[in-house]
Amino acid sequence: DHIDSESESDFEITGTRCRAKAPVASAVSCMKGRDNIQLPEIELRQYSLSHGCAIAPKDTVELRDLNHEGESMNSGDFLRVKYVIKNLNTGEVYLRGLRLKRTKYTGQLFNWKLNELAMVLRVPEGDTRCAFVAGLEDVAIEEVLRTRKCVLTNKPYPLLSFRDGERCAFPASFSKKEIKEQIFHGGLLACRMVHVVFISKNGKPYSGIIRHLHAREADPTGTTNDMFVAEQSQAETILLDDDDDNTQERSIRDLSRNMSSLGRRARMNSIDHGPRKRRSPPMPTKHTQYTFGDAFCGGGGGSQGAKQAGLSVRWGMDFDEHAIQAYSENHPGSLPFQWNAHDFPPEGYTCRRLRVDVLHLSPPCCFFSPAKHSDGSANDQANLEALFTVGPILKEVGPRVATLEQTFGLSTFKEHQKYFLMLLNDISQAGYNLRYKLENLSQFGLAQPRKRLLIIAARRGTPLPPFPKPTHGPLGSGLKKFHTIRDALLPIERLGNRPTGDQYHQPKILKKPKEPYDPRGFLRGCITAGGGVNYHPSGLRNFTPRELGLLQSFPVTYKFCGTQTEAVKQIGNAFPPIMAEAMFRTIAKTLEAFDKGYIHAEDDIDDID
Repeated sequence: DHIDSESESDFEITGTRCRAKAPVASAVSCMKGRDNIQLPEIELRQYSLSHGCAIAPKDTVELRDLNHEGESMNSGDFLRVKYVIKNLNTGEVYLRGLRLKRTKYTGQLFNWKLNELAMVLRVPEGDTRCAFVAGLEDVAIEEVLRTRKCVLTNKPYPLLSFRDGERCAFPASFSKKEIKEQIFHGGLLACRMVHVVFISKNGKPYSGIIRHLHAREADPTGTTNDMFVAEQSQAETILLDDDDDNTQERSIRDLSRNMSSLGRRARMNSIDHGPRKRRSPPMPTKHTQYTFGDAFCGGGGGSQGAKQAGLSVRWGMDFDEHAIQAYSENHPGSLPFQWNAHDFPPEGYTCRRLRVDVLHLSPPCCFFSPAKHSDGSANDQANLEALFTVGPILKEVGPRVATLEQTFGLSTFKEHQKYFLMLLNDISQAGYNLRYKLENLSQFGLAQPRKRLLIIAARRGTPLPPFPKPTHGPLGSGLKKFHTIRDALLPIERLGNRPTGDQYHQPKILKKPKEPYDPRGFLRGCITAGGGVNYHPSGLRNFTPRELGLLQSFPVTYKFCGTQTEAVKQIGNAFPPIMAEAMFRTIAKTLEAFDKGYIHAEDDIDDID
């Protein structure tokens, strides 16, 4: 089956973020609230459909599919029922619950597996309620087609998949297609993932979280496991395509032989052994210094931010000769690798030796950037392919936390959305929960309205760190005032007209002056690999590379390498250190709080400060 990506207006980004500074609350406690049912609404214990089927809370119902009527291998969405509600004024009966979608209807976000679902919660941006409450949807009873057996599980695929259901044994006369249709329309459904979509005021999603269900959110599985044991005795092997894209065949018999080993790993990683006990907080100790690696490091903006945040920078990797030279000059205690990401790890080094607590990845973004339209060049192809090295590198290095910075065009441009979803899938398949957000870096002290896509991913078993809170804003916001061009260039302005001997600060007067503008504001455009459309506020000259470095939040003493053009490229491609520092400080605080027993791996963290 070929499923087109959704249009930009309907494009779904996922996340489970709560904005309020409040104590961490479990999804279970959030889901027990009944304050969203008020008169004239009343809750019913159950409701019977016209054909006799009774619907009650905790049931899963299949909704009518109005888009693919008549197609045998398509269906509507599903709803995990939380409440059955009747309106006393109108007599209308409807269901309130959590929406589930087949993974094949989520574009490239999840692997397309037979009868695998993902929970999709659409939450208004700024809603401080738990996503399992804010994401509840009302569905008219007329939309319900039938009830279905569905298990919410935190166990990895294929545990508790359709193979564990009651309807997984069929007559030998059934063709493979007939068996697949029977399972599709009547077999056990499984939901393992949560995809929370935060909807902004303009109706578009700009942030979200993709994660596995927590143990406390999963259904009890004793009954389903018993069903699986009973089904293992079937005599005939049934070959099925469990991938909805028909690329792989598995044998139920072969799969069952591997269940014992899979089960052992699952029990070690994901079974909930009852109420969690908080460890006693240890005595105060020194702050832990976490290790840091920088893939696609460029000139070292991310590593500079990590150093400012107190992390120990261990290594950086980039294919550009001048960029890795600049990196080594500014981070002499780390290992610089001039290496192609497709050939990771570098020759002579094992992934174990390169393992770090925090890994940052910023693949080249030119192909996806609004500042440059694709021209079909070889660089475009190389930049696109570099995006798909993220997942393999994560699997090889296995950091506790990974971060990624990209141009916002990757997630907002319709032609690039499929690559964005594939990137999120690669990170998730590497074993990570993640959150992503489009962030304006001016809110963190950058003197330019630079919008970037940021991703934080945490390996399963590690709490997912939150994004840092904005530190700068307009007057009256209670935050520091926005950082302006004048503020950023202050270290240079203090030098006046004195010669500096800095090859990257040699101002040259333009033959034809440009219109001057007020330096008490932002740059007119973002700094790009070519410098962008920016020029000095005086209108008499362009910015020097040193000034562009300050505007990108590099220290005035930072060393660049190569020609002035190469230096500008290193600056424009960099992850601004001021934003990197804010992210890595938050991540380090999260890891330290977890390591010292103050928080747990499955806590939903809103604010670590």
